[in-house]
Amino acid sequence: MSIVILRLAAAIYAVSTAAYVLYFARPKHRQLSTVGATALSIAFLVHAAAIGVGCSEFGGAEFFSLRGGLALMVWLAAGAYLLLLRFYHLPTLGAFITPFIMVTLLPALFGTPGHPELPPDTLRHPTVTLHIISAVLGVALFALACGAALMYLLQEREVKGKRFGVMFLRLPSLDTLDRMVQRLVRAGFVVYTVALVAGTVTATAVWKSAWSWDPQQVVSMVIWLLYGAMVQLRHSGWHGRRYAVLTLVGFTLVLGSMVTLKIVPGATRHTGDYGTRIPGGGQ
Repeated sequence: MSIVILRLAAAIYAVSTAAYVLYFARPKHRQLSTVGATALSIAFLVHAAAIGVGCSEFGGAEFFSLRGGLALMVWLAAGAYLLLLRFYHLPTLGAFITPFIMVTLLPALFGTPGHPELPPDTLRHPTVTLHIISAVLGVALFALACGAALMYLLQEREVKGKRFGVMFLRLPSLDTLDRMVQRLVRAGFVVYTVALVAGTVTATAVWKSAWSWDPQQVVSMVIWLLYGAMVQLRHSGWHGRRYAVLTLVGFTLVLGSMVTLKIVPGATRHTGDYGTRIPGGGQ
């Protein structure tokens, strides 16, 4: 049932994507941005229902798979963007975020939902929920920062080329985008730090060791160090193009490692089966 609701949410996300892209192409039609935001809000609520039903069906274990991780990341990214709209009037950012949401959600829409075979005590540990939600929320914030960084690079190209045309008028100012990237990176770093702390507590309780050189742990630490360095570099005066490029590189590493470690069998104890098995052999 959860997969059916998720597909309905995806259809509404598609409506939001179409509205935002059309608004970016034709900004005079301001009602399109309203349609995009409204459809995104509805999709967010429907997606929340899909997650709730999925939790009742699989006990939350599906979030250990790539399918569940992508679905949760998309939901949190959509929620974070809706929250961002309350502080920044940036409907054009929707033309970059909603396509990302659609592309990321696609792998979760096909096949039969399921979850990896994990020991029951792992799922019952109180820090697991905090670890998963904060880790995925951190990645979602990094995704928003990546979208804003891409917009910065496009706007910078327009300014340096003295092409004050359509693209220049549609995108926010370089200063606004630069500050947004910095704030999203900082927020993502704080949330991701919470995830690492919760993950350390969980690993100690479940695996009897806080550190085991598991590839997922190593990659997570590299990502944390990278974004931590970015926060410090900002205080050292880094901004603009260099910071935007580093943000893109950082998120590429995050997404690439997330997908690679989940689809390679036996690569990590944080394993996922991409939703191909059903618990208990049920249908």
